[in-house]
Amino acid sequence: MNLLNTSFERVSYSVQIKTSLLFECALGIAMITYPKLHDRLEMTRVELDELKTGLSSELKAELDYCQEHNTWKMLLQLLHFKDFSSPLEFYQFLRSLSESELKYYALPFVDIMQENNRLAASKGDKKAENDLVLSCKGHAFFPQMIHFVCSSRQSELLNHLQAILDGWYNEVILPKREWTGGVLERDAREKQRISQLESPHKTVLKAAGIDYKPEQGIADVILIPHVAYRPWTIQADLPAAKVFYYPVSDSSLMKSKDPFEPSGQLVQKLKAIGDEKRLRILKLLVKKELTLKEVTALVGMGKTTVHHHLTLLKAAGLVHVKGSVYKAAGDSMKGIEKEIFTFLHKET
Repeated sequence: MNLLNTSFERVSYSVQIKTSLLFECALGIAMITYPKLHDRLEMTRVELDELKTGLSSELKAELDYCQEHNTWKMLLQLLHFKDFSSPLEFYQFLRSLSESELKYYALPFVDIMQENNRLAASKGDKKAENDLVLSCKGHAFFPQMIHFVCSSRQSELLNHLQAILDGWYNEVILPKREWTGGVLERDAREKQRISQLESPHKTVLKAAGIDYKPEQGIADVILIPHVAYRPWTIQADLPAAKVFYYPVSDSSLMKSKDPFEPSGQLVQKLKAIGDEKRLRILKLLVKKELTLKEVTALVGMGKTTVHHHLTLLKAAGLVHVKGSVYKAAGDSMKGIEKEIFTFLHKET
């Protein structure tokens, strides 16, 4: 068959870098209500238990409700409506919405082909609701979340979203607001500098560790740094945009100019390669791109353990992932000897 292709194929995308304590709130809520990952966070079990113990009974009740219905995802969707300057501004926005508007923004974006169903479902159309559910049948929680949003009373949804964000903001964010805000701002500035020097593709790669290539319908990639969910990158979809909530770099966590204190990036690399199992995995990936299943079979370890090692290698910038395929970062180890030499011989 002869084909004359006159379609537009996207070869790039623009990168936006945003930072907000409200996104940090929503991601902290997401983290605390997903216990399956609690053993694979940078936060230790002791730190996690101390955090949970210190929460009020009212916030714990809202978190239980969130865990059952995945309302953290609704918060994230709603927070993308505009750049909110404070929790109060966000609450005022929520209260200004009609019932159908609130449900529309709370329903997950599946893909552009389902936007009519998303809109109709938010207005009470049962067929549209069921069609939307069927379109994401294989998703871990979208079907249940869609039914929950569509069947919820506006007042119940509003009160919960405000209560859980307000509780987490006041009890977890405010006590460390200056430190957390400083870390997020430093990291956003760091990524802005990278974006001015590198292509959008390399900016996403360096920030999120994701080898994200341009795809049809995606004009923008939004990068949002977080502390709460380190070392995980969370991916989400919006109309015409891809979102990566990525872990701040170690260097952003460190404010000290102490000449005897190595850079966070150097320490993270050395920790990542200072383990024989991770070195073995890295060598395998230098030789060939592999899926998690393939790496697991080759190293003879459990899937959860291998995934943990890959996450640490990815956080150090030594491994990239595209879809389900992992590969070694081509230039990740170049210059590490020079980095070590420079640090050791830096004037004090």
